[in-house]
Amino acid sequence: MLRRSPAPPVKARPRARLVGTGMTRSPAGNRKNEANMGELRCAAPAVGRSRAGPPPSEGSKGTRVSEQDRPWVLIVDDEPESLDLLRRTLRSRWRVLAAASGPEGLGLLAAEPVTVVVADQRMPMMSGLAFLEQAARSFPHVQRILLTAYTEVEGLIEAINRAAVFGYVTKPWHPDDLIRLVERAAEAHRLHQENKALLRDLRERNRRLEELVAEMKRLEAEKMQAERWAALGRVASMLAHDLRNPLAAIQIHAGLLLEGELQEGLQERSARSILDEVGRMRRRIEDLLLVARPGPVPVEQARPYPVPALIGCLEESFRDRCRAQGIRLVCELGYKGSCVVRPGQIYRALENLLQNAIDAQPNGGDILIEAVGGEGGFVEIRVSDSGRGVPAEIAGSLFEPFATHGKAGGTGLGLAVVKKIVEEHGGRVWQGRCRLRGACFHLTLPAVRAEKEAHEQNAP
Repeated sequence: MLRRSPAPPVKARPRARLVGTGMTRSPAGNRKNEANMGELRCAAPAVGRSRAGPPPSEGSKGTRVSEQDRPWVLIVDDEPESLDLLRRTLRSRWRVLAAASGPEGLGLLAAEPVTVVVADQRMPMMSGLAFLEQAARSFPHVQRILLTAYTEVEGLIEAINRAAVFGYVTKPWHPDDLIRLVERAAEAHRLHQENKALLRDLRERNRRLEELVAEMKRLEAEKMQAERWAALGRVASMLAHDLRNPLAAIQIHAGLLLEGELQEGLQERSARSILDEVGRMRRRIEDLLLVARPGPVPVEQARPYPVPALIGCLEESFRDRCRAQGIRLVCELGYKGSCVVRPGQIYRALENLLQNAIDAQPNGGDILIEAVGGEGGFVEIRVSDSGRGVPAEIAGSLFEPFATHGKAGGTGLGLAVVKKIVEEHGGRVWQGRCRLRGACFHLTLPAVRAEKEAHEQNAP
């Protein structure tokens, strides 16, 4: 915003006074009339020259500023008397440079770190506004002040705005008015320079931040690559461990069959053993492929399937195995409707949970399978045991691939397969609490819509 210094009052001021208010042009040399400059009368030495030199400057908080730290102010006027008056007015607070013309002033602006420039409007060769306009283009950080006659201001507004003048002082000017305007201009310059420094610092910090982000991305990529190789190593180790024993058994039984020395009953047993070991290897490979695939690749369409039939098949398959290990298997069906599932995949998930419960109780115990109506139209199935529970070492990563602890022959893929299958059905699986003291796993599956509505209607 353009700042205009107020016109001086008619009465004389006690500190300093300029005598003479007329401004004319000399008809012969186009020079200012010497009477227009006025006679400076000082009641205090604030604008006078002392023999000891200019008084020391003070900062905005009253702290003394050394000569080297005082800002430069450039004054431009073609009248030597005007230059001297301006110099004596400003030298107590700033270091003053003087130029008798616009071109000379531009040279000083290029050579010295000037903060504020004060230029008279009426100068030969280059007017004050023409000089300030050129200064604005070449030295935009320098604050610009114009000295002009009061009658000229209205006609110069457009040019003043074009030159981006900080403010102007009309003649005759008072020292206090000029000093206040230069102080404001110097403060604006200081704030501008501080803002530029802050912006430079911000850009530098942003550059460093971008470098850090790029370095973090590089390290993250290296970490991910290392984790992939580590995961591949774990997979290879697991596969080697899981396939070595079945392959050894297949090799032994195939060798016995090839020799032809086995009796007929033993030949059939060896053949069945080979088939069992091949089936075990096939299941390990299918589990690994199921966990590793990025999205659902269903081998069968989801369809309504009775929950009692699903759990009944599971109970029938594991009854003899549980009896042989001294485990009591109990099924409680609070929900007897159907769920929308791919029966083969859900059976496989429940089979993994039940096998984990059996492995957790080598010396016998209890296993409870429950089916209840869940919230939001889901069926909740729980599988719990009376074993030692989930080890604390893997409690936070139960459903991650290769999470296993102290289980002979465990691959760490069983619960990861359960999670993958259940989530592909739109359900979820978690570890929770049940009536037995060991581990308990909950999984939810979508119920058939008609039965879900009937269940909601019959609910109390």
